[in-house]
Amino acid sequence: MIRLLAALAALVISATASAQEFSPDGPWVHPRLTAARASVAPGETFYIALHQDIAPGWHTYWRNPGDSGLPTELDLTLPEGWSVGEMVWPAPKAYPLGPLTNYGYSNGVTLPVPVTVPADAAPGRLEIPAYASWLVCEDICVPEDAHLTLTLDVGDSRPDRAGAALIAAAFDAAPEPAGAVQAGLARGPDSLVLTLAGGPLDGGADAVSDLAFFPFNPSVIDHAAPQRVALGDGEARLDLRPGRLTRQAVTEAYGGVITFDHHDGGETRRMAYTIDARPGAQVSDLAAAAATSAPASGTPGGAPDTPSTAGSGGSPSGISFLQAALFALVGGLILNLMPCVFPVLSMKAMTLVEQRGIERAEGRLLGLIFGAGVILTFLALGAVFLAVRAAGGEASWGMQLQAPGVVAGLALLMFLIALNFLGVFEIGTSLQSVGSGVRDSGRRGAFFTGVLAVFVAAPCIAPFMAGALAYALTQPPHVALAVFGFLGVGLALPFVIVAFYPALLGFLPKPGAWMIRLRQVLAFPMFGAAIWLVWVLAAQTGPNGVLWALIMLLAAGFASWAFSMRGVTARVTAMAAAVLTAGLLYNAAIQPTVSAAPSSTDARWADWSPEAVQAARSEGRAVFVDFTAAWCVTCQVNKVGALSDRQVIDAFAAHDVALFRADFTNRDRRIADTLAQHGAAGVPLYLMYPAGGGTPDILPPLLTGTIVTRAVDRAVSP
Repeated sequence: MIRLLAALAALVISATASAQEFSPDGPWVHPRLTAARASVAPGETFYIALHQDIAPGWHTYWRNPGDSGLPTELDLTLPEGWSVGEMVWPAPKAYPLGPLTNYGYSNGVTLPVPVTVPADAAPGRLEIPAYASWLVCEDICVPEDAHLTLTLDVGDSRPDRAGAALIAAAFDAAPEPAGAVQAGLARGPDSLVLTLAGGPLDGGADAVSDLAFFPFNPSVIDHAAPQRVALGDGEARLDLRPGRLTRQAVTEAYGGVITFDHHDGGETRRMAYTIDARPGAQVSDLAAAAATSAPASGTPGGAPDTPSTAGSGGSPSGISFLQAALFALVGGLILNLMPCVFPVLSMKAMTLVEQRGIERAEGRLLGLIFGAGVILTFLALGAVFLAVRAAGGEASWGMQLQAPGVVAGLALLMFLIALNFLGVFEIGTSLQSVGSGVRDSGRRGAFFTGVLAVFVAAPCIAPFMAGALAYALTQPPHVALAVFGFLGVGLALPFVIVAFYPALLGFLPKPGAWMIRLRQVLAFPMFGAAIWLVWVLAAQTGPNGVLWALIMLLAAGFASWAFSMRGVTARVTAMAAAVLTAGLLYNAAIQPTVSAAPSSTDARWADWSPEAVQAARSEGRAVFVDFTAAWCVTCQVNKVGALSDRQVIDAFAAHDVALFRADFTNRDRRIADTLAQHGAAGVPLYLMYPAGGGTPDILPPLLTGTIVTRAVDRAVSP
């Protein structure tokens, strides 16, 4: 009776919502905050919910949005001592968009979160502010948000009938907990095989229809591919097209939701169950039936059985690509402000200063050449990245700095640039020629600066950049490369703008001797970058690699000094020293990588492994994992900044949070797989696992003490 009343109430509310008028200019979602209680008692746990009335033809997204999109987020500002749990997600529907398929909700949806009132909560009227954000899509996608407020009384517990009806309907649409349906997931010869068994599937094809699987992890299956279904008595098999994580094998359990229509006595009810598929297991054997069955009409793919978009010539829908391109552009812009750019800060500064005194047309050309160097290098790195992934190899964004030879070569390059800035030798345009015209070598230098900026700065991931990279990994190569190109546009854009509008540099004095002095000062950050890279090499190859690298820098310094001398003997000596430098670089590059050292000298942090994390979680503890690397500057900034903040350390200790560090300085297949599992293209990645089980909270790449402490509070909430 309660379920029936809740369904009727939801039907009335839905009808009222559908009658609402939506402006042709948006917004396309009308949100409101509601609760199951008008008044709550101290010590009580109740539900607050975000309800969305969605314009006809539009949809918002589930926790796994599918091929594109963003899940809805709700951030409650609660009084001290109050705690909030995980959002309850009703079962989604599939929305095919060209070659893509997304998961979400249309017309309306209610998303509840549990809130626990402390036992000592003071009675009285209380306002709870909240911030909600979501992406709503039709043929285009629009990011929307809202600041909402909920008013409650603290005292005797008293229901809010309208809010309780909405939340009851949301729970009625939510999947049943895991356990009722047993599931196994295995890699077959031509497909990914999901097998199911359990009471809800009794009756086979006579009782079950329109069966579909929605994974929690977006990289488990190809969402747009049809799901071929075979049904037996109490059993089912779905043949799926594997995603990035399951192309080779299934090595771990993956969770998700199955939905189906259940027919009983002439009545049909839509049902949903949470499953946890065991890796490599098959709970039924219906291969013969599956080979002859047709695609189920209600599978998430729902599209013809076409080749995977990963190798097709089709293109994704314009809005999904435009959204990803916007994220890439903003991420590239923010990358200019990230710690990752520190190693090339001096070169960027000199690029701006040298534009101060040259002809306007030449300055514009240099800005465009710099931008071309940035964009082409992003495209080249993206192509290598995608090629390695397509071949089944280990690939992560920034993988070039996992090669000792690349690290040693960059250290040598930074050292030589610093010597050049100090005037030990001159390559290309000297500062004395600025203002009288720039030679072709200046143009080559602008291009080279763009190349180097990307090569060193790209390993770190800026906000928004992570979402763009995650989108690119699911797309055909030409679409993915376009996203990489927009990352390059974002990184280069500020310098190109300055090149076209040199008045922005009007605060600088006229060209003169101060430019030579500035150039000399900027040499020292380049020396600092070389030292940092040698430190990275120490983590990769140990003392032997560092010894070869330091001798290499000594030989390079001698070659630079000899090169500045006149005479045949000096030239021959310089060439010999240059050859010696190359040989020493080779020796540094071929040094074997050392076994992973402890990830931290701090006793509070333990070395990461999936087994160690699982052991800590089995004890009911919250777990925080820091995926880091010596070559990731942002990782090091977070390590000495937010993660060393006294407030954060105290929060970890007060709640007995288990701390783990996963060092990705050298290649590590398990770390690479874990990064991919969580949709991360590279480091840093920060995971906060809640106490008592549940999916981890993924923190942003650049941390603050407040971000971490709030994540701890969420993780230890009941």
